[in-house]
Amino acid sequence: MFEAVIFDMDGVLVDSEPLHFASTNTVLAAHGARLELPDYAAYMGMPEEAFFAELVTRFELRESPARLKRQRLALTLERMASEPLPPTPGALECLLALASAGFKLGVASSATRVQVELVVRLLGVGALFSTLVSGDEVTAGKPAPDLFLEAAKRLGVAPHACLVVEDAVHGVTAARAAGMTVLALPAAHDDGAAHIEAGAQGVLGSLAELDAESLESGSLRQTEPGTEA
Repeated sequence: MFEAVIFDMDGVLVDSEPLHFASTNTVLAAHGARLELPDYAAYMGMPEEAFFAELVTRFELRESPARLKRQRLALTLERMASEPLPPTPGALECLLALASAGFKLGVASSATRVQVELVVRLLGVGALFSTLVSGDEVTAGKPAPDLFLEAAKRLGVAPHACLVVEDAVHGVTAARAAGMTVLALPAAHDDGAAHIEAGAQGVLGSLAELDAESLESGSLRQTEPGTEA
């Protein structure tokens, strides 16, 4: 029986990965570099500064990872505040249903605290979450388990009683390292095979498939990679 559900944010609760991808390339363009979408997907879920450290090495950039992180953060916050930021399909309904059924809900995101709070406020779902944990509040980001362990601690729930929903393979690895069950919510172009290999219990087509009945019964809908959810 699960007592809590912990959600990643970008790509799980809100369809923000296209915005982050575009912001990344806007920053890189100033240094004569560009990251293609398949390559970007491999970095999803990483802490921001670690992500840019990888890009500095990859593109032999002279800028520091910390400065590139600040540049993207400023650009991302500006766009988040001025452009539409839609929830993922079924997200709002899922959150309302699980909260109404008595499950504790949390967010564990590699994004900064200001980004997490902004997204939750824009979606109007702040009252549904018992805790929000951001990447700048823990020592090690995903794929280390720190974010999820901190979320469980704040929720007052044992790790084994927590279900995690993640869109990134790094996030699946982190949640499994924390001793939690994970459902993957990969991007539309991704069949979730890598998520299953990393330890995900199953693959969701959308958050509309995650309901209180399946959590209360202990049965989770599972979809094998390559099949319809």
